[in-house]
Order: sequence, then C-alpha cells, then structure tokens
Amino acid sequence: MPAERVLAEQLKVGRGSVREAIRTLELQGLVTSKQGSGTFINTQNLNAVASLMTFSLIESLGDGEAQLKDIFEVRHLLEPQLAALAAQRATPEDEERLSAILVEQLRQIMEGETGVDADTEFHFALATATHNTALIKVVSAVEDVLRQSRDQTLQQPGRPERSLNSHRRILEMIQAKDDLGALAAMEHHLTEVEPSSINPHAQEQVT
Repeated sequence: MPAERVLAEQLKVGRGSVREAIRTLELQGLVTSKQGSGTFINTQNLNAVASLMTFSLIESLGDGEAQLKDIFEVRHLLEPQLAALAAQRATPEDEERLSAILVEQLRQIMEGETGVDADTEFHFALATATHNTALIKVVSAVEDVLRQSRDQTLQQPGRPERSLNSHRRILEMIQAKDDLGALAAMEHHLTEVEPSSINPHAQEQVT
C-alpha cells in the first residue's frame, strides 16, 4: 500500500485518520504492517474482503425497483462475458456439474419451488468454469446481491420454467465451445427474466 503521507494527500485527510483506518484494517486481518517495510494487503484473507464488499453493496442498494434495475445493469455487464469465458475454458467436469445443477433445478420447480437455489448455483458454477480466480472472487462478493434479483423475478408465474430453459441453452453453447453463442444465450436469458417494470420491451424481445 502507499505510504501514510501519500494516502493522506490522495484522500485529503490527516495522517492520523489514515493511521487509524490502517489500524482498523489490521484488526480485521485485511492488511499487515511491517516495521520499516510498510503496509501490505493480506492476500490470504480475500474472503474477508469479499464479505465486506457484499455487506457494503447490500447496505448501499437497499430495496425497490430502482435498486433492482441497478442489479440487472450489473448482470448485463458481467454475466454474458462470464458465460463466453466459460465456453472457452470449461472442463468436462465443469459441464457435468452444470448439467447436474439443471437436473436439480427441474426437481425444485416440479415440487412447486422457484428453483432459486439451483438457479444461483448454476450462475456461480459458470463463474467457476472460467477458472479465473479473480473473477470467481468478484462473483462470490456480489452473489448475495445478485440473488436478490433472482428471488424477485422467479416469483412471477412461468419465470422458473423459462429460466431453466435458458440455462439449458447456455449449457448447450458451453458444451459446443461456442463463446459467442454462450454470450448471446446469456443476454437472452437476462432479458427474458428481467421484469417488464424495468424493461418494458423485455417481453417483445423474447417472443
């Protein structure tokens, strides 16, 4: 990390405030200070960083339609590229896991559930299939926030079944190693499950 003086200048605060903030981060295990060497980010504690990111996101978003719209904008930016990367890198084991999750999603739906647990697991398994550690950490950090959008949209009649069908199409593209097809399938999926209150043209685009 930059020196206290540099941080104080960048943040336009006193060095005492910077020192106190660093001490707090140390207590949380996020940084380590070494006499004569400086302060270093504790890369072995990335899960704690992810948890803090999740908490901060949830606290800042709150509830309501505007917040749901923000979440879907994040999903449109992140998930199609994630699906494309998974199509390039997924192993046979990744594909088997994704297939098994869709079997479980079908079971949940047939038992009258929304399938949100399997839905969430499917999207995280896609992130895992990218084999990009940083990307997996990012998705893990925002997963609780993304689940909020799934919880709400899957309550609508017919949405669980449409979500499952979209997931099947995404998996087909991944199995075919078709990255552009996977990207397009994920875009279609997000548009399909997006509430019409957010995107009035959503139903027109998926019919």
